[in-house]
Amino acid sequence: HFLFNSFNTLMGLIEEAPDKAVKHVEQLSDFFREILQVRDKELIPLREELRLVDTYFFLEQRRFGERIVLRTHSTRAALDAEVPPLTVQLLVENALKHNRATDDEPLVITIEANSDTLSVTNPFRPRDTAARSTGFGIDSIRQRFAAISSKTVFIGRENDNFVARVPLIPPAHEDPDR
Repeated sequence: HFLFNSFNTLMGLIEEAPDKAVKHVEQLSDFFREILQVRDKELIPLREELRLVDTYFFLEQRRFGERIVLRTHSTRAALDAEVPPLTVQLLVENALKHNRATDDEPLVITIEANSDTLSVTNPFRPRDTAARSTGFGIDSIRQRFAAISSKTVFIGRENDNFVARVPLIPPAHEDPDR
Protein backbone atom coordinates (compact mmCIF):
# COMPACT_ATOMS: atom_id res chain seq x y z
CA HIS A 1 0.00 0.00 0.00
CA PHE A 2 2.79 2.39 0.98
CA LEU A 3 4.75 1.58 -2.18
CA PHE A 4 1.68 2.16 -4.37
CA ASN A 5 1.05 5.55 -2.71
CA SER A 6 4.73 6.48 -3.09
CA PHE A 7 4.62 5.76 -6.80
CA ASN A 8 1.48 7.87 -7.18
CA THR A 9 3.20 10.73 -5.37
CA LEU A 10 6.25 10.27 -7.58
CA MET A 11 4.17 10.42 -10.78
CA GLY A 12 2.70 13.76 -9.69
CA LEU A 13 6.12 15.11 -8.79
CA ILE A 14 7.65 14.10 -12.13
CA GLU A 15 5.23 16.42 -13.91
CA GLU A 16 5.17 19.25 -11.38
CA ALA A 17 8.65 19.31 -9.84
CA PRO A 18 11.25 17.00 -11.40
CA ASP A 19 13.91 17.97 -8.85
CA LYS A 20 11.57 16.93 -6.00
CA ALA A 21 10.83 13.71 -7.90
CA VAL A 22 14.54 12.85 -7.90
CA LYS A 23 14.74 13.54 -4.15
CA HIS A 24 11.65 11.39 -3.60
CA VAL A 25 13.23 8.45 -5.46
CA GLU A 26 16.43 8.86 -3.44
CA GLN A 27 14.48 8.85 -0.17
CA LEU A 28 12.39 5.87 -1.27
CA SER A 29 15.57 4.01 -2.20
CA ASP A 30 17.15 4.88 1.17
CA PHE A 31 14.05 3.68 3.01
CA PHE A 32 13.97 0.29 1.30
CA ARG A 33 17.75 -0.12 1.65
CA GLU A 34 17.42 0.50 5.39
CA ILE A 35 14.57 -2.00 5.64
CA LEU A 36 16.67 -4.65 3.90
CA GLN A 37 19.54 -4.00 6.32
CA VAL A 38 17.44 -4.47 9.46
CA ARG A 39 14.69 -6.89 8.47
CA ASP A 40 16.43 -10.07 9.67
CA LYS A 41 17.72 -8.63 12.94
CA GLU A 42 15.95 -9.39 16.18
CA LEU A 43 16.71 -5.96 17.65
CA ILE A 44 18.18 -2.65 16.51
CA PRO A 45 19.11 0.50 18.44
CA LEU A 46 16.25 2.97 18.77
CA ARG A 47 18.53 5.54 17.09
CA GLU A 48 18.46 3.43 13.87
CA GLU A 49 14.73 2.87 14.10
CA LEU A 50 14.07 6.60 14.46
CA ARG A 51 16.25 7.33 11.44
CA LEU A 52 14.15 4.87 9.44
CA VAL A 53 10.95 6.50 10.73
CA ASP A 54 12.25 9.94 9.71
CA THR A 55 12.85 8.67 6.15
CA TYR A 56 9.41 7.04 6.06
CA PHE A 57 7.71 10.16 7.43
CA PHE A 58 9.52 12.40 4.94
CA LEU A 59 8.03 10.30 2.12
CA GLU A 60 4.56 10.42 3.62
CA GLN A 61 4.81 14.17 4.12
CA ARG A 62 5.24 14.56 0.38
CA ARG A 63 1.78 13.04 0.08
CA PHE A 64 0.04 14.60 3.10
CA GLY A 65 1.95 17.88 3.35
CA GLU A 66 1.25 20.01 6.42
CA ARG A 67 -1.66 17.75 7.39
CA ILE A 68 0.73 15.47 9.30
CA VAL A 69 3.31 16.34 11.95
CA LEU A 70 5.88 14.13 13.71
CA ARG A 71 7.33 15.11 17.07
CA THR A 72 10.11 13.04 18.59
CA HIS A 73 11.50 13.36 22.11
CA SER A 74 13.97 10.91 23.59
CA THR A 75 16.62 10.73 26.21
CA ARG A 76 20.18 9.97 25.18
CA ALA A 77 20.01 6.63 27.04
CA ALA A 78 16.85 5.66 25.16
CA LEU A 79 18.60 6.08 21.81
CA ASP A 80 21.00 3.26 22.75
CA ALA A 81 18.18 0.96 23.87
CA GLU A 82 16.83 -1.52 21.34
CA VAL A 83 13.55 -2.44 19.69
CA PRO A 84 12.50 -5.01 17.11
CA PRO A 85 13.02 -3.50 13.63
CA LEU A 86 10.13 -1.51 12.16
CA THR A 87 8.22 -1.32 15.45
CA VAL A 88 7.98 2.47 15.50
CA GLN A 89 7.53 2.69 11.74
CA LEU A 90 4.53 0.32 11.93
CA LEU A 91 2.99 2.39 14.75
CA VAL A 92 3.41 5.63 12.79
CA GLU A 93 2.03 3.98 9.66
CA ASN A 94 -0.94 2.73 11.70
CA ALA A 95 -1.67 6.29 12.88
CA LEU A 96 -1.59 7.64 9.32
CA LYS A 97 -3.71 4.81 7.97
CA HIS A 98 -6.53 4.98 10.49
CA ASN A 99 -6.86 8.67 11.41
CA ARG A 100 -8.07 11.84 9.72
CA ALA A 101 -5.45 14.41 8.84
CA THR A 102 -6.73 17.74 7.55
CA ASP A 103 -5.39 21.24 6.96
CA ASP A 104 -7.57 22.52 9.82
CA GLU A 105 -6.73 19.61 12.12
CA PRO A 106 -3.32 18.12 11.33
CA LEU A 107 -2.57 14.68 12.69
CA VAL A 108 0.22 15.09 15.25
CA ILE A 109 2.09 11.89 16.03
CA THR A 110 4.35 12.03 19.08
CA ILE A 111 7.16 9.59 19.75
CA GLU A 112 8.60 9.71 23.26
CA ALA A 113 11.30 7.49 24.70
CA ASN A 114 12.84 7.42 28.14
CA SER A 115 15.23 4.89 29.62
CA ASP A 116 12.83 1.94 29.55
CA THR A 117 9.68 2.78 27.55
CA LEU A 118 8.82 4.05 24.10
CA SER A 119 5.42 5.53 23.36
CA VAL A 120 3.76 6.57 20.13
CA THR A 121 0.68 8.75 20.62
CA ASN A 122 -1.78 10.41 18.27
CA PRO A 123 -5.25 11.91 18.60
CA PHE A 124 -7.90 9.27 18.04
CA ARG A 125 -9.77 10.61 15.00
CA PRO A 126 -10.94 7.64 12.93
CA ARG A 127 -11.37 8.26 9.24
CA ASP A 128 -14.96 8.58 8.03
CA THR A 129 -14.38 5.52 5.87
CA ALA A 130 -12.51 2.91 7.87
CA ALA A 131 -9.27 1.73 6.30
CA ARG A 132 -9.10 -1.98 5.59
CA SER A 133 -6.98 -3.65 8.21
CA THR A 134 -5.81 -7.16 8.95
CA GLY A 135 -4.43 -6.15 12.34
CA PHE A 136 -1.15 -7.79 11.32
CA GLY A 137 1.08 -4.85 12.30
CA ILE A 138 -0.20 -4.52 15.87
CA ASP A 139 -0.34 -8.32 16.37
CA SER A 140 3.21 -8.61 15.04
CA ILE A 141 4.47 -6.02 17.53
CA ARG A 142 2.78 -7.77 20.45
CA GLN A 143 4.14 -11.18 19.42
CA ARG A 144 7.70 -9.96 18.87
CA PHE A 145 7.81 -8.25 22.27
CA ALA A 146 6.25 -11.26 24.02
CA ALA A 147 9.10 -13.36 22.62
CA ILE A 148 11.86 -11.08 23.97
CA SER A 149 10.49 -9.39 27.08
CA SER A 150 8.23 -10.11 30.02
CA LYS A 151 7.29 -6.42 30.16
CA THR A 152 3.82 -5.37 29.07
CA VAL A 153 2.96 -3.87 25.69
CA PHE A 154 -0.01 -1.51 25.72
CA ILE A 155 -1.72 -0.57 22.48
CA GLY A 156 -5.12 1.08 22.68
CA ARG A 157 -7.14 4.16 23.52
CA GLU A 158 -6.45 6.47 26.42
CA ASN A 159 -8.92 9.34 26.67
CA ASP A 160 -8.97 11.01 23.23
CA ASN A 161 -5.69 9.46 22.07
CA PHE A 162 -4.48 6.24 20.54
CA VAL A 163 -1.39 5.16 22.46
CA ALA A 164 1.19 2.45 21.99
CA ARG A 165 3.68 1.84 24.81
CA VAL A 166 6.40 -0.74 24.34
CA PRO A 167 9.39 -1.62 26.50
CA LEU A 168 12.84 -0.59 25.39
CA ILE A 169 15.36 -3.41 25.59
CA PRO A 170 18.73 -2.58 27.18
CA PRO A 171 21.64 -2.81 24.76
CA ALA A 172 23.20 -6.29 24.58
CA HIS A 173 26.36 -5.19 26.38
CA GLU A 174 24.28 -4.04 29.36
CA ASP A 175 22.07 -7.15 29.64
CA PRO A 176 24.02 -10.37 30.26
CA ASP A 177 20.84 -12.47 30.06
CA ARG A 178 20.29 -11.72 26.35
